[in-house]
Amino acid sequence: MGVDPKKGKTLYVVRAVCQKQRISFDNLCEFMVDGSTVSQADVIAVFYKFRTILNMLCSQGNIVDAGPLGSFRPAFSAKSVEKEEDFKPSTHITRTMILFRPSADFRTLHNVEYFKVTAQDKTKTKKKPEEGNGAQPHP
Repeated sequence: MGVDPKKGKTLYVVRAVCQKQRISFDNLCEFMVDGSTVSQADVIAVFYKFRTILNMLCSQGNIVDAGPLGSFRPAFSAKSVEKEEDFKPSTHITRTMILFRPSADFRTLHNVEYFKVTAQDKTKTKKKPEEGNGAQPHP
């Protein structure tokens, strides 16, 4: 076992910081329409249908292969019980969710921009909810 040569030295670590704007759902759909033959309404309809079908399939216990995007699978959190026969899904399953695993290609970011940002003081403040993010509820 050796001694760490970096011990006692000040080190700087790089981390990802997202400081650009948040892209709204409407803007995402506009990007998808650009250069295609479909309308924004078509793109929106496909997104909402995808969400509905994905939820239905995962609720049935399926793992859904979404091709170049990756895969979606059902998961849940549950409370433990001492005896198997005491387990009641309605009581002991506390949360259900869909987990997304991006494909290797989708996970890899392409043409990433790197820039230095100044460090900010770590102060805990309550985050205000965003207003007018451009998203509209689905009818």
